[in-house]
Amino acid sequence: MACKCIISSMSALFIVVVAMISLTSNAQLIILTSNGYVSGKTILTNGLTQFAYLGIPYAQPPMNYLRFKPSAPIKSWDGVLNATQYQYSCPQRLPIHSTDPKSLSNQISEDCLYLNIFTSNPSNTGNMSVLVFIHGGGYTSGSGARWHGQILAAHEDIVVITINYRLGVLGFMSSGEEDTKQRAIQANLGLLDQSLALQWVKDNIENFGGNPQHITIAGNSAGASSAMYHMVMPSSKGLFRGAIFQSGPYGAIPSFIKSRISLPITLKDAEISFKRFSSAANCTKSTASETVNCLQVLTIQQLVNLQYSLQSNYPALISPFADGSNVQEALHTAIPAGRFHKANVMMGTTLNDGYFGLVLLPNSVNVAKGISRQDFMSITSNAFPFANQGVKLSIQYQYTNWSNFNSPISNRDQYGEIINDFIFALPNEYYADQFSRYIPTYSYIFAHRTSGTFRPTYLKVVHSMEMPYAFGYAIDRPADYSTTFNAEEKDLCKYIMSYWGSFIRNGNPTDSSSPITWPKFTQDTRKYLWIAPNFQIKSNYFAIASAFWNRYLPQLAAQVTDSTTTPSKITIPEISQSSEPGYIIATFVLSGLSGILLIIAITLTYKINRAKRIYVN
Repeated sequence: MACKCIISSMSALFIVVVAMISLTSNAQLIILTSNGYVSGKTILTNGLTQFAYLGIPYAQPPMNYLRFKPSAPIKSWDGVLNATQYQYSCPQRLPIHSTDPKSLSNQISEDCLYLNIFTSNPSNTGNMSVLVFIHGGGYTSGSGARWHGQILAAHEDIVVITINYRLGVLGFMSSGEEDTKQRAIQANLGLLDQSLALQWVKDNIENFGGNPQHITIAGNSAGASSAMYHMVMPSSKGLFRGAIFQSGPYGAIPSFIKSRISLPITLKDAEISFKRFSSAANCTKSTASETVNCLQVLTIQQLVNLQYSLQSNYPALISPFADGSNVQEALHTAIPAGRFHKANVMMGTTLNDGYFGLVLLPNSVNVAKGISRQDFMSITSNAFPFANQGVKLSIQYQYTNWSNFNSPISNRDQYGEIINDFIFALPNEYYADQFSRYIPTYSYIFAHRTSGTFRPTYLKVVHSMEMPYAFGYAIDRPADYSTTFNAEEKDLCKYIMSYWGSFIRNGNPTDSSSPITWPKFTQDTRKYLWIAPNFQIKSNYFAIASAFWNRYLPQLAAQVTDSTTTPSKITIPEISQSSEPGYIIATFVLSGLSGILLIIAITLTYKINRAKRIYVN
């Protein structure tokens, strides 16, 4: 492409004005995109100058008649777009975690489909590798402004992009008809938003110094699950060459389905959830299209309030799933068969990812002092409603410290391990195992608890604790980030950014500055990079848990018959519009799993009058 930094077509006077502006301390460099000119701003980070282009629209605002419709490419604009501040976040409950309270990103609007670009060389001569990061938040919360990209971009000489996408019912509710042509609301609209953002990046990033052939997608938590869905989505083919999955709840895997400890979301679940939501909104009409017309005139606040009142019992309202069209096949069948876009993969978890679940226990449980044996048995039994009694008892037996089985502290930690293994560690290992059959795959365990974290000690190395290291916050902490870091953690941060940066540039995380060579994950060796101040390589770290969940339980489920009849598929109960089940598990975990986690949401919130809220993404 010809350089689009407004040289050839601008008047001499305008060139002089641009040159004068560029000499100021807050230089604004103007770039021509496929839709029009944008002006950014400079940011000084750790002594290095970065250029930020914030709030660039990539799609038409999905408002009015475009609500519940696939996102459409943004139309061209006249003049120069001011891209110097974050734009609105997509509709969700306020406040929005870790965004500048003075920024528009702390406000919500349906006009929210924007992306943010951080680059050190905004010209078509840069040829830098590109990272597109998808934020987490259980598909119901979060913002592209959650993680600032300038530190990682400067340290690794790459272009970093963060994006917004539709959340909750606006992004993931589907009417669920089998015939996709008759579907009043297509499934996975939020994923289609992300795919459209990737296409915009592919078409325009060269003008910001990026190489359109060197794009890596990444995400944390629900963002990691999103990124994995792009591996199988037809609309995302050819838009990236690498993928980083950080602590994603990737859903039911084959061994879990065989054991009946989790079941995937189906179109039928989506249809039931859509009808329940429409009924609660007083929008039930004779046809689905008429129902959608009614839903399109509701206010944002009405939609958000209804969603939060129903989502724990109706996870299909807020979850991506295989719909046969936008996502043609489930992850757990497509990836083992090699039916995915071939891109190098880096993926991992924190050591205690699942311990976030401890904060979601009922108010009657003093988590700091532990969990009684009675509560442990009750919660773990009710958490697996589709499993037979033998499977339930086996889980309780496996996750009991028999040398001190009445210890509340021990029971608390063992409950955390159940969540960790079931939701994070074993699905991560399963997909690393399957990816490694076809493409170079690297897996990690982040094992360091940050010294200045505000999180309770019993949460250990909990969900998302690696995120500030990957984005460089330990060496240049933003003013709106409260966690502090010591000197050792600043060094750890530099090494982590180096691994991430090398993978983004080369498809291999190891380079000359690496403290230790990060080997590929293979089915034979199952090697993980142990990320801590003392880097190590661990082999077969989850061997015992893997054997239990993936081998023993499916065999047990097949052999043991139970007197209780279990349903053949998820049955979603009717609940009154006024009921308020706890929504936290749904906003985080139910985005990845259904069935079992539906019951976890209900079980963990019994005796709760109001859900306790914690931000984990």
